[in-house]
Amino acid sequence: MFVNNLMLLKEKLITVTPKVTIGKALEIMDENNFLSIPVAEGNKFIGSISKERIYTYYYENCLDKKCLLSDFIVENVMRTDVPVINPMQQVEEAAHFLETRSVSFVAVVDNNGDFAGIVTHHAIFHQFTELLGLNKGRRLGVIAIDIQGQISKLSKIITENKGNIISFVVIDPKSLTELKEIVVRLETDNYDGIVAKVKAAGFKVE
Repeated sequence: MFVNNLMLLKEKLITVTPKVTIGKALEIMDENNFLSIPVAEGNKFIGSISKERIYTYYYENCLDKKCLLSDFIVENVMRTDVPVINPMQQVEEAAHFLETRSVSFVAVVDNNGDFAGIVTHHAIFHQFTELLGLNKGRRLGVIAIDIQGQISKLSKIITENKGNIISFVVIDPKSLTELKEIVVRLETDNYDGIVAKVKAAGFKVE
């Protein structure tokens, strides 16, 4: 799946410019119950500003408590190393950035360099639940040896026994063996019969 299928469009985002005071940025985040928001100017993505960075910066620079939040602007505090991704890149790449870069979102920038939107943790988790077909049909978890033909063999058993496959996900448990977990979501009135056939074919059912 491409990033543009699940990103939040720029037009629907609340952003701030680099010259806004950190007090104003904090007010905007409080009003909208956000922990962070993008920093953009015109069509250009610049970075992100978060409550955590504001609080840290303020207390590190105002030990005498004489300065105000209005004394500093966003560009003094914002994070500029937010990962950027193209709308036509794969969702997995955005998920990798979110996992490894400790960011609230990944910025989406098109081929012209224009800010198009963001990909959030929520969007990735939602797509993951859709992929696994949660709350749809019945779950069938199967452990199989990672050899050619196992997936087609399992699919054939299910379809030949009146099962309609909703989703099919192969999970690598990163073990030292060649075992894989296959998670199938299916609609069927013959669930027990399918499980029996799958076991009879040599698969281990969770």
